[in-house]
Amino acid sequence: MLLEHSFPLEKSESGVISHAQKLALQGEITFGHCFVAQFDERINTLEHLLFLIDGVFYHHPNIQHIQLPTPQWHTSQAWQGLINAFDSESFSRFEFYANPINGLKVQTRALFSKRFEERACPTRPVNLSGKVYRRFNQDIGKFISFKVADPLADLDVFHTWMHNPRVSKFWEQDWSKEKLQSYLANKLHTPFNLPLIGYFDDQAFGYFEVYWAGEDRIAPYYPWQAHDRGLHLLVGNEAFRGSRYFKAWCTAISHFIFLDCPQTQKIVLEPRHDNQRLLNQITKLGFIKEYEFEFPHKRAALVSIEKVKFYKENFQC
Repeated sequence: MLLEHSFPLEKSESGVISHAQKLALQGEITFGHCFVAQFDERINTLEHLLFLIDGVFYHHPNIQHIQLPTPQWHTSQAWQGLINAFDSESFSRFEFYANPINGLKVQTRALFSKRFEERACPTRPVNLSGKVYRRFNQDIGKFISFKVADPLADLDVFHTWMHNPRVSKFWEQDWSKEKLQSYLANKLHTPFNLPLIGYFDDQAFGYFEVYWAGEDRIAPYYPWQAHDRGLHLLVGNEAFRGSRYFKAWCTAISHFIFLDCPQTQKIVLEPRHDNQRLLNQITKLGFIKEYEFEFPHKRAALVSIEKVKFYKENFQC
């Protein structure tokens, strides 16, 4: 639901303003943490309104609550769209960022017809398709999006990334194109794994596998719950390495996971225990290293984050 193109926002004492678009969301801050927005007839799309609300929360970290009072806003179509999403004129920072309207492309999904045989897990919805998430990151000034990997269209870039010595050291999948194509295709055959390509604006930068932990090889190594999800990842585009971009994409992929399934309360990763660069970066975002354990193919670290902590650490909820 967010904009196709962003516009610059500046902080003001009573909200945010875009001089380029001649748009502003101004208001009164009450009780020290509640923002009561003044009606502005120039805000005529839901996408603009969401972008401005996000800007208020971003530029005013003390604000924990926003209200758009009915008597002033009821004539606004943008406000009507907001009410349809939140069912209220008043919502918290957590309610705002945990709402699917904040980046998720909602898709109607049937249930997968086969149950996982080795463990009693919920019946999963079939896999997603196309673009699944997109929102603007205020820190870096770029849109971040994820789309389901295409075994044909994405094969060249996936092959290049897997043959990067830095990547192959940890993934050990510097295979032929034919084998990598089959690998991606197999990930799409069941709903247990979701292969994604990440983008900054329109530039592909990395590969992400989102999986249900209960159906994965990690299940015997920790006390999983039915809707826990795990993550494998790599950044293949060298232009988007570094802590600044790491924070942006790690927050975005985690946000997608929690939006995609509201029942998910925990995300887990199992990087190699000596992947110190990843461990150093990810723990700055609220993830914790719980312990190390022995996989058949590597010594791994169990890294995780709970839903409540994720929103607290990354959206100041």
